Amino acid sequence: MSRTPVQPQPEVARAAGVMLFGGVLMTQILGLPQGFAIEGYVGVFMIFSCVIAWAGAVWLLIEDASRAWWYALANAALTILLCLLTLLFGLPVVDEPLRGWWAARHNMLLLFFSANIVVLAAWVLGGRRKSAHTPVSSARERAYRQRRTDM
Repeated sequence: MSRTPVQPQPEVARAAGVMLFGGVLMTQILGLPQGFAIEGYVGVFMIFSCVIAWAGAVWLLIEDASRAWWYALANAALTILLCLLTLLFGLPVVDEPLRGWWAARHNMLLLFFSANIVVLAAWVLGGRRKSAHTPVSSARERAYRQRRTDM
């Protein structure tokens, strides 16, 4: 049994990241009517969240740089944090209490997609950190590392 940790393939990880950002985007788009029904500023912030998720998906499509994965990690972690704070304490200037809407599909899907993005980004970044100090054993890996450092 090998003690070498499994590292994600860059193409597969990028595709999975794009699909997860797409899931966040579709969840926010489907929740827009409810957001505008709660309060106008909630809907506007949901549109802003859609733009941020779209930007993350496009960035992962364009390049496989560590900056894109750090963006994905920060974006998803902040989404989880703010979603949990909203569910625990509610929103300001809203008459309708939003605390305790744990079973709402929109909230559960948003937490699911964001948690998966956090796990995937941490796996990719951790794998890159570990593989940066290991010796190169094949021409394919050497070419991949050279391409990655040129970005």
